[in-house]
Amino acid sequence: MKILNENKALRIRRILRLNILTAFIVLIVAIYMIITGEYASLQERQSADSFYNILVTGSILYMALVWISCVMSKPFWFPKKPD
Repeated sequence: MKILNENKALRIRRILRLNILTAFIVLIVAIYMIITGEYASLQERQSADSFYNILVTGSILYMALVWISCVMSKPFWFPKKPD
């Protein structure tokens, strides 16, 4: 991985953090819909809950993967400056 200039590194880090924020918003909305959802029948509730559970699991995994990539690539983007 090549060392990026500071502006490009900051832009990439900002994009990664926005991805984490977006996944967190999806997580909150899915949990809200699980808790407050009103359904006409049991079958409708089961299908919606399974969809929301997949969204919750997927958003948690996505946040973890993006966070790990952000943390692990930081030394390449922001190398220590010689004293």
